[in-house]
Amino acid sequence: MKQHKRLLTLFCTVAFGVSAVLLSQHQPARAYEGEAYAIRGATIVTVTGATIAKGNVVVRNGLIEAVGAEAAIPADAKVIDGTGLTVYPGLFDTFTSLGVPAPTTPDAGGGRRGGGAPPADPAQAFLAQMSAPPSTAGLLPEVSVTEQLQVAADTFDQQRSAGITTALTAPRTGIFQGQSALINLGAEPADKLILKAPISLNIGFGSARGGFPNSLMGTFAFLRQSLLDAQHYREEWARYNKSPRGAQRPAVNKSLAALQPVINGEMPVILSANSEREIKRAVALAEEFKLKYMLAGAMQSYLLADFLKAKNVTVLLSLGYPQRPQLDDPEDEALRTLKDRAEAPKAAAALHNAGVRFAFNSGTLTRPADYLANAARAIEAGLPKEAALKALTINAAEIFGVAEQLGSIEKGKIANLVVASGDLFNKDTKIKHVFVDGKPFEIKAVEPARPGGPGGRGGPGGGRGPGGAPNGGAALATGSWELTINAPEGQIQGTLKINQSGSNLSGEITTPFGTAPLKNGVVSGNDVSFGFSLNVQGQQLEVAATAKITGDSISGSFAAEGQSSSFTGTRKPN
Repeated sequence: MKQHKRLLTLFCTVAFGVSAVLLSQHQPARAYEGEAYAIRGATIVTVTGATIAKGNVVVRNGLIEAVGAEAAIPADAKVIDGTGLTVYPGLFDTFTSLGVPAPTTPDAGGGRRGGGAPPADPAQAFLAQMSAPPSTAGLLPEVSVTEQLQVAADTFDQQRSAGITTALTAPRTGIFQGQSALINLGAEPADKLILKAPISLNIGFGSARGGFPNSLMGTFAFLRQSLLDAQHYREEWARYNKSPRGAQRPAVNKSLAALQPVINGEMPVILSANSEREIKRAVALAEEFKLKYMLAGAMQSYLLADFLKAKNVTVLLSLGYPQRPQLDDPEDEALRTLKDRAEAPKAAAALHNAGVRFAFNSGTLTRPADYLANAARAIEAGLPKEAALKALTINAAEIFGVAEQLGSIEKGKIANLVVASGDLFNKDTKIKHVFVDGKPFEIKAVEPARPGGPGGRGGPGGGRGPGGAPNGGAALATGSWELTINAPEGQIQGTLKINQSGSNLSGEITTPFGTAPLKNGVVSGNDVSFGFSLNVQGQQLEVAATAKITGDSISGSFAAEGQSSSFTGTRKPN
């Protein structure tokens, strides 16, 4: 029974702690001293104006003070020699959950979700957790991401190293995912990074765990009823405010009150939809209630470009392209899946050619370094390079109403800048410096991508194979791993066996429910991800795992139906 307990909690842990682990292993970026900085003699890609072949950019007190071929460099400025370098505006990621902690299981009263004392048996605790009634998390439109942001000095190191300086962030789980905020990815406390909030109410179509709504149809029914209730709430209060004397005052409802700016068209909604069916249903729902809306993800938008143009839809297009799954027989892969993987990089060109306004987001990417690589794949698939750059910069700034502050290199704008060794979309280009809010960060060595990965940017580095020998990524993950899971009931042990072949991995994980094969296993640099299925009381439970490997150590998290836990582990010696 003891071993049963140990292995069961393994799953709760492996897929959800990866973000914290990734961040904790990065060194904080180094900011220069002083208030004035100058990049001298660089190529300057302004985006909204002509490219300056050899010019200067002067930054003071967080803003661009001057830009141009003849811009004078102040005597007190810290100077960066831009010879041979190219300066771009900082990049946007338009749909993320950056800075938001992973969801937890306690209920609003501080206890465990579902109420009552936790079972003493960790295995029973896991089952109770997965079968507990759903909480209201993800169903409350009044929740604001500004109340959840938790930022440390190194939280956004990976994003800055990829040239990303600004992001729209909100929780990614639930139906009403909360009100989003636009933030700069600096190293200041969270409240100092917020550029604009709220930007939108984010809505997803994932079903709620353990109860209604538990299907796509149920989710749309829930959304529709919520919006109808919000309209009724508006009418009730309008009648009361018009003639309050002698009338019974309506009850205050925080959720319905939070929906008033949405149904009044004052706050846009971002509808996260990827399939053709979801996209069409999302547009129909938005039109029914006359919502101001955008689509996020939109992986199958290449099928609907003309439709989206006709509807005047703004798209926040995901660069998290589908990846090749690990299958025993590649012919088992569905034709629809094969087509999506082949066509996804073409979506941006299809939207551009149809005249749809769009900007990019990182989607399901686990490595920010792949963000530009996948944008380069969109260029290879037919998107003009200039359009790709605008989708990363000025388009996003215009969509979010901050084009007077960000998105291009112009005097008076916030000094979010990327200094690169050349063309930003070239696989050999290196990012040398990043400015966020006028504070420059010198970028340290970035973990290269796997061979044959997005954009073909190098191969994985920093990993060591079994026994500690450098392997250049060839067998980064291969081995038998002893895991320690930090479950709520205490630490438990587990075992994970991995076989790596190129960028794919296979293997198995053993639990109290038996041994489950790994599926969809992918290695990207030092990051690994995979899934597996558990049979829990006759029901199939899909678990997603993400982790980071450093030498013979692994750290990561498990994700299953809205639950998460962290884990660490070591590779057994041969």
